[in-house]
Amino acid sequence: MKLKTLLSCAISIGLYGALAPANAAYEAKSYAITTWNAGCSGSTRNSWDDMADAWYDEITRKGVNFFGWCIGGHCSDAYSRDGQQVDGSIRNSQFADRSIVNWGNDSAHMDEGDAVMLALHGFETGNDYGGRVRVNEAGGGNCNIRRSEMDIGDFDQEFLHLSSCQSMDDNQWSSWWRAFDGAHQVTGFHGLMWIGQTLINDYRDFARDAFSKTIADSWLDNMYVPNIQNNDDQCPVAYAVGANHNDMWDRIGKERYNRVLSDPNNIGWWGVMYIEGCDPQAETVIGSDLNN
Repeated sequence: MKLKTLLSCAISIGLYGALAPANAAYEAKSYAITTWNAGCSGSTRNSWDDMADAWYDEITRKGVNFFGWCIGGHCSDAYSRDGQQVDGSIRNSQFADRSIVNWGNDSAHMDEGDAVMLALHGFETGNDYGGRVRVNEAGGGNCNIRRSEMDIGDFDQEFLHLSSCQSMDDNQWSSWWRAFDGAHQVTGFHGLMWIGQTLINDYRDFARDAFSKTIADSWLDNMYVPNIQNNDDQCPVAYAVGANHNDMWDRIGKERYNRVLSDPNNIGWWGVMYIEGCDPQAETVIGSDLNN
């Protein structure tokens, strides 16, 4: 059994968060690309939308309240269905913020949901994550959305899940906090992640389990796959911020989909949880070289 490892770092000093109101009307959104044939290039991945759909269907599954027992879903805790986009005109302005780039429009798209899944081809340039979109839009946008163009949570968003390669490489950890502006957690992968019909249930199970245990634990438990191809592992990472050390670890250690803390008033600390010794394709063993 691999050990889950915690790492954190101070940025500044701030205030504690608190619990948000119970049974708030939280919303889920999902974006997935399977074919890149609308102006931007990328390899076809036919199962990717099925993986994102499994998460979206589960987090929004209401079920039935039967004499106080919730059967077949999450009842009043279920998130509402706020939008599901597959292929079409997915473009980078949907995920970029106008406060950073003048063509950004995330407040009408990604940042309008509380929990969001992005399924995009991913890459890394320096210490900056990049995701490949489908449409090369006019007006300053291009085929890539970068972490440095994001300002997550200034409108509404709390949780971002990146089904995307190299979305949370360990050399990015010291700068990912810069994309947070009210958001609580981002989950992603160190090195390459994998796509296929056999992984669909992992995304469904992640959403289901995140109502009964923490989002961070559920992401690691369901997305970690040892030796997924030969000796290469799939290495999930959960990343959180907080006003201070305790506030940040409260998010990783307590937040579930049905137990959401208030937005951090100030980002003073970032922290990650990952699987010790996880060794993916295209990267070194997680945590072994934080500079590359």
